[in-house]
Amino acid sequence: MKKWVFFLTLVVFVFGLTACGGGKYADAKKLMEKQVQVFENFVNGLDKAENAEAVAAALNNFSDEMKSMVPQMKAIQEKYPELDNAADEDIPAELKPLIEKLEKEIMPKFMSAMMKIGQYADDPVVKEANEKFQQTMSELR
Repeated sequence: MKKWVFFLTLVVFVFGLTACGGGKYADAKKLMEKQVQVFENFVNGLDKAENAEAVAAALNNFSDEMKSMVPQMKAIQEKYPELDNAADEDIPAELKPLIEKLEKEIMPKFMSAMMKIGQYADDPVVKEANEKFQQTMSELR
């Protein structure tokens, strides 16, 4: 469990840096806004989940949404390689609100919501959804 929480934190941070934009990076910013919404929906879905089926549904929805964005994410990374390892001070000021939202609002909720998966980890429907989730996450690397 801790292994994927760390991995997801890394994914969010990396995509927060690589998929952001405004002005010159308008296409990347639009994609990042969509990612933020997907993460918010995921967190809210897990937070409201009261059984294994609801947890699995949240995992599957997240996986499907992220998987649909993989080609765009890879294209953005190729188009804007300068953002790959951008330090905080190198990120354009208009992009910082999105990154701050991810780091300060979504990630704390995300980490808490992820604990709900652990509560249902032995349920077959959650195991299957979790495998799909992990496969999708591996495509984001």
